Amino acid sequence: IGRLAGGVAHDFNNLLTAIIGHAEFARSATAEGETVAREIGEISAAAERAAALTQQLLAFARK
Repeated sequence: IGRLAGGVAHDFNNLLTAIIGHAEFARSATAEGETVAREIGEISAAAERAAALTQQLLAFARK
């Protein structure tokens, strides 16, 4: 189970890295205070929380 969790977490982390990177790029292309900038910030925050959970899953897989 640990190896499976590690593999899934690794792949999921790669996807999250792309989401976070694209969200940061989109946020830099929008004006501060725009509604869309706030929504992009929410996307980034959710992806960061998911990345933290993924790190916990990877730590579990190493045990």
